[in-house]
Amino acid sequence: MISIDQIFNKQYYIKSNWIYLLIPLGAVFYLINILRTYLYDKGFLKKYKIKVPVIIVGNITLGGTGKTPLALNLITKFINKGLQPALISRGYGGNKKNITEVLETTNVRIVGDEALLIKTKSKIPVFVGKDRVSAAKKLLNKYPETSIIISDDGLQHLKLARDYEIIVIDSKRKFGNGFLFPAGPLRENKTRLGKVDAIVIKGENNNPKFYQMKYITKCLKNLKTGKKIKFKDLQNKNVVAITAIGNPESFFSTLIDNGLEFKKIIFNDHYLFKKSDFVKYEDCNIVMTEKDAIKCKQFATKNFWIIPLETEVDENLFLNILKKVA
Repeated sequence: MISIDQIFNKQYYIKSNWIYLLIPLGAVFYLINILRTYLYDKGFLKKYKIKVPVIIVGNITLGGTGKTPLALNLITKFINKGLQPALISRGYGGNKKNITEVLETTNVRIVGDEALLIKTKSKIPVFVGKDRVSAAKKLLNKYPETSIIISDDGLQHLKLARDYEIIVIDSKRKFGNGFLFPAGPLRENKTRLGKVDAIVIKGENNNPKFYQMKYITKCLKNLKTGKKIKFKDLQNKNVVAITAIGNPESFFSTLIDNGLEFKKIIFNDHYLFKKSDFVKYEDCNIVMTEKDAIKCKQFATKNFWIIPLETEVDENLFLNILKKVA
């Protein structure tokens, strides 16, 4: 199965001739961004400052770079430091138009996979909405004890004033062909890198100015029963890797690095799985990410396995955040 996302991602990260036809549209996209940024910088469009520090975790490319795992890592560190963090998000993949609080019992189709995953793993207040300012205000109204807010994927939402900006970059994919959307994966010009407080590299990092983030995978966990097994226990066991994330190859690489052979099944990013999507794989061991699994909990059977993901992030990033926003 080849998704639309996969088709374009391949073009963005390989040498493709026909993609040059889209460069004029990329130029229009660039001019719109420049004008929008100028209007906010000069005060023609208003920025709103809320009463607690706001940490932006974002990227300048389409697709997954590791924003959500980084946000979860920072949340844990803030809690361990005695702070009371909360998170706001766009709620991609959800169908709710109004500002909505995310509960562990909330239907994923309403608030999206990333927001529900963060709520489930962190237990902190999480609100989603297209307008991040309104989401932040509503969150603080209900949880006035909140001492810091993380805005997941909020880099381009300039209406919300921020105290610290982080850009996450995937070390393998980087910036693809270097073109702006739709000719390439860039959401903004690369000059944006010089204007943020921190750059985090997911994977190998050879630049001392950047902070490094690594994924740690130790086992597989059964989505239905909670049983944990080693990767080698699924070797030669008819494995199907099914995913609907922005960077599926990162997921597949993890499985390969742990010695698994499998069939790849890719859906569009944020695709909301249905029970019928898995009927033909009833006799297979289905392996997926935590982000995908959060959409399958209601109908998962004993052949569903997830990779519990831990992150290791340069401690200096956290210290730098505290130094600036304290």
